[in-house]
Amino acid sequence: MSLILPTLCHTHAGQKPLEGFLPIESPLKAPLSRYYEPWESITANLPSLISGMVIRDSIDRMPILSVLHLQTEPEWRKAFVLLTFMLHGYIWGCPDPVEIVPPPLAIPLLQVSAHVQLPPIATYAGLCLWNYTVIDADRSHADPENLVTGFTFTGTDDERWFYLISVAIEADGARVVSLMTDLITASQRQNSVAVKTGLASLSKAISHVELLLRRMHERCDPHVFYHHLRPFLNGSKNAAQAGLPFGIIYDDGTGSQEYRQYRGGSNAQSSLIQLFDVVLGIEHSSSEQAFLLEMREYMPGPHRRFLESIPLHANMREFVRNHPGDEELNAAYGRAVYMLRSLRNTHLRIVSRYIIVESKNRQENIRKKGGVLRGTGGTPLVQFLKRVRDDTDYPESMLLAP
Repeated sequence: MSLILPTLCHTHAGQKPLEGFLPIESPLKAPLSRYYEPWESITANLPSLISGMVIRDSIDRMPILSVLHLQTEPEWRKAFVLLTFMLHGYIWGCPDPVEIVPPPLAIPLLQVSAHVQLPPIATYAGLCLWNYTVIDADRSHADPENLVTGFTFTGTDDERWFYLISVAIEADGARVVSLMTDLITASQRQNSVAVKTGLASLSKAISHVELLLRRMHERCDPHVFYHHLRPFLNGSKNAAQAGLPFGIIYDDGTGSQEYRQYRGGSNAQSSLIQLFDVVLGIEHSSSEQAFLLEMREYMPGPHRRFLESIPLHANMREFVRNHPGDEELNAAYGRAVYMLRSLRNTHLRIVSRYIIVESKNRQENIRKKGGVLRGTGGTPLVQFLKRVRDDTDYPESMLLAP
């Protein structure tokens, strides 16, 4: 057991290390009080309500429900999933986005998001981590074909598969969480043999994550993703091109609301992916690092605090720097960094196929508006991903000043 891992266990309220950043119990299995039937009914029927152009009317007519009937953490998380899916359906489910969120949705969403320690917007946790169930508990949870998505905007298998690939990666990466924290412990104890062994295992683990990511094309069509799903994943920050120049207003009934701006759902909100950087000591340029740190605010509180709990210099880069004569150690570290760079290259290729190619017909309109192609997180998409990829380099990782 590592010196760091108990922190993760504690912040997950006793969660077993094998679960990683996934919940022990899927929130979707939590039975909510019948009092919340309006929330469950609308979210379950979201695709038809959106296609029928009646999603806003349905939500406007909802009663303002109290959160007092939410008892367990899985119930609160399920409520967050329901409310944020309704939120994005309400904002983006008609030809023109709307900037005012009505009280039946805004009031409980603000309360629920505060409880689960997340912004009141669709996040990676709400879209993926808390939005799935396992078909067969005795089979691998890292097999996307053994997983089922709970809620969608489009009702398509493409959307379900898009979420499930991320869930499978998190399930497969659960053992990586323990592995990486054990690596930190080994480095603190100056155990070079254990560090080399751990780095070799980490390289294999990152390679397997990449193999899962490469399966995206099996059931998620680029055209469906870009033109039908992606608009629903937008946030309200840097969203002028999408029709929200000022952000959104959550009408909480006080009459004193102001515009708020939040990033949309992004894989940068995955604690697992950020943990790779932390443990390997990958340093990004100031703008990229600032964005990645901002993305931690979109992670569940326990995940965010876990990343923050790792000592600043408790990473493999520092350890390898202090052992310049150990060629095997340097090679093992270089291999791990190479595999992380390869993972990011695969991500770039998927972005190219699913977004850049599919956006060609819209590029002229984007240029006319003086804009750039942005990710759902609000960053200039290609530039950001390339810089993050380029930062993931063995020589640069070793030569950057501490």
